[in-house]
Amino acid sequence: MWSPKQVASGRECGCVCPACGAPLVAKAADSTCRRPHFAHLAETDCRAGYETALHKKAKELVAEHAVLLLPAWDGETEMPNPPQMQDDSGQWWHGARVEFPGRQVHLENIRLEETQGDYTPDVIAEDGAGELLIEIRVSHAVEPLKRRRIQSEGKRLIEIDLSRLDPDVLLDEARLVQTVLYAPENRVWLACPEATEAWRESFRALKAQVAQRNLQIAELRQRQEDAQKARQRAAEQAQAELAERLAQRERFREQERSRYQAALEDLPALVSDARIEMLLADYGARDGEEAEQLIAQIPSQTVQQVVRHYGPNAWLYQVHPRLWQAACYHRFVLGQAAGHQFNQREVARWVMQRFGRDEVLFSLFRAQYSFRDKARKAGFQKRRISHWAFTDLENWQIPDFYKPINAFVDRLIYAGALQSVPELLGEVRISDESSARPTQGK
Repeated sequence: MWSPKQVASGRECGCVCPACGAPLVAKAADSTCRRPHFAHLAETDCRAGYETALHKKAKELVAEHAVLLLPAWDGETEMPNPPQMQDDSGQWWHGARVEFPGRQVHLENIRLEETQGDYTPDVIAEDGAGELLIEIRVSHAVEPLKRRRIQSEGKRLIEIDLSRLDPDVLLDEARLVQTVLYAPENRVWLACPEATEAWRESFRALKAQVAQRNLQIAELRQRQEDAQKARQRAAEQAQAELAERLAQRERFREQERSRYQAALEDLPALVSDARIEMLLADYGARDGEEAEQLIAQIPSQTVQQVVRHYGPNAWLYQVHPRLWQAACYHRFVLGQAAGHQFNQREVARWVMQRFGRDEVLFSLFRAQYSFRDKARKAGFQKRRISHWAFTDLENWQIPDFYKPINAFVDRLIYAGALQSVPELLGEVRISDESSARPTQGK
């Protein structure tokens, strides 16, 4: 193989096309403005001369210099370096990286285009590691079938890619030698048993590691699944137990409620505004004169006003509120010495014994009161008087039999007729300026 600058110009060059064998002429060998080149002497359809020439020239350089830079092996499309693998949780794991650097070797026993069974490598040579197959790529890459055949035979194969070579390089022998023999960027391993076996060994170790990890993941998932099932069973059991407790509570509630069922059915009518107005009117017509007589005997006009005033639920004791309030004042305050003490509970007990009470409503109130005492004894901080077996509306409708009396005593304290006794719940005493002595009302 010759370049246009190495031969005589024109047809005297004596060259023929390496592709079709037709005579060539060397042109522009000494030109400063045109690239030296060959052309066919006669018109022809041949278009493969350049590729064939470059292909043959590259093989000749390998045979002539008997030296070659072997590329580094850094994995392939299906063999990423280092090997990588995803476990069952989606995490990526990496094996040991295969270190296979490029190196320059001396070649021996070089043969060009020697057939090996059903394929013919461009160059066959030997280096310190054994037989080496070399393919020069100018226009076509090595066919996949041929590559797989060589790989299956355990042979080494590299490809030197000159398909993107600048044509000007052909005119510079030193640059062409450098490109064909020593350029690391244009060569690649197509079959490298030593590197691929090292990769497979790394991959096998990685597979074993990931398999062990997958066992751990499976065990962890099983434990989590078992724990979830246990939690679900516990939740279902707790829900069933709660449902049973609620059912038991409802049955107990209905049992408790049945004791007061008749009274609860009568409750709305007993506390209706219409009934209360009717009772107060009846009590007023019956008790008004007696109440006024008692009130007139109270020396203090201020206390008289207190006795005449009454609040909600003061109608509970089967007489007009003014009568029982006047009678209470006469019984506990009027005529008593200053400092005399008594308790509001005594007043409530006396009023209900003296005048009576609505027994249906009182039975409901006592149920509320007793339930609060039980709750407090059980350790609950319960202030409201209510019963858990009654509805909120029913608890609200049931009147407090102590409030009207407590309110009356509070009004007497405010008027100065009584004084609270500190630290004794419900205890009061006759004040020094008691209404037991005549005072000038305002």
